[in-house]
Amino acid sequence: MKKQLIVIAGAVVVVAAIVVGVVFAVGRGGSPAYVRTAPEDILVSPAWVQERTGEVTVFDIGRSFDAFSEGHVPGATWVDRSIIAATVDGVSSVLPDPAVVAADLEELGLRSDTPVVVYDAGAGTWSSRLFWALEYIGHEQVHLLDGGFANWQGSGAEVSTEIGLPERGEFTASVRHSLLASFEEVVGFIDSDSALILDARSPDEFAGTDVRAARGGHIPGSVNIDWVNNSGEDGLFLTIEQLAAVYRDALDGRNGPAITLCQGGFRAAHSYVALRVLGHEDARMYDGSWSEWGNREDSPITQGDA
Repeated sequence: MKKQLIVIAGAVVVVAAIVVGVVFAVGRGGSPAYVRTAPEDILVSPAWVQERTGEVTVFDIGRSFDAFSEGHVPGATWVDRSIIAATVDGVSSVLPDPAVVAADLEELGLRSDTPVVVYDAGAGTWSSRLFWALEYIGHEQVHLLDGGFANWQGSGAEVSTEIGLPERGEFTASVRHSLLASFEEVVGFIDSDSALILDARSPDEFAGTDVRAARGGHIPGSVNIDWVNNSGEDGLFLTIEQLAAVYRDALDGRNGPAITLCQGGFRAAHSYVALRVLGHEDARMYDGSWSEWGNREDSPITQGDA
């Protein structure tokens, strides 16, 4: 009887997790590692946000304050780009100390018990980076407004010019180290048959003909899927079926981590979101990306298309 009760209780927990739109991710040891947004609930529409007015914290990222002042999602709070992208130890556009990031966002209204919706102008790179950063510092309910502010306007949703002082939230960072890959970890995955090193840059950057660091090229064994393949002509993420087709060959036969990179951790964040939407639980981002890899003398580099 006791065993039956335990089974029933476990089933209730699973159902409850689905109802609130979060799931337990399974850690490397097979035990629950943390709670985060279910893949099917990550991307949200303007209507979804409107239906939850006052129930979610909305962050506007990547746009200038002037653009924000001219129009934004009602109730949204403007987030300065420097909060999630700074020069650290000589590497540009990486995440600052996560405790500082958490404190800065807490000042802007971030709360542990309130879902967060992030959006940018429309391309999705800045909002994806903030999405990754929020998951990295431990927030359990993060959503991304698909198509950003361009989609919001295009849907005919109300646009606000009101700028209020955000009420300070309550949030303590609980860093999920497994969502970030260091230089040393990426080096260790180069010869792995199970891990995928996913380069989200353009084919020319990958081949080394478009050089944006001291050296051009790519990480040996990495696979190039340009981040633009994640979206359609309308600027929205592709459907799950379409995304699965984009990543099928790259992920085929791999049961290890999928590590995304680009030049500075923005296009890589977009591909991180795509992998999350596909339900790939062990998606990580190499935040240093080519800004670090291409400027180090000890990094192995390959040139050409493969």
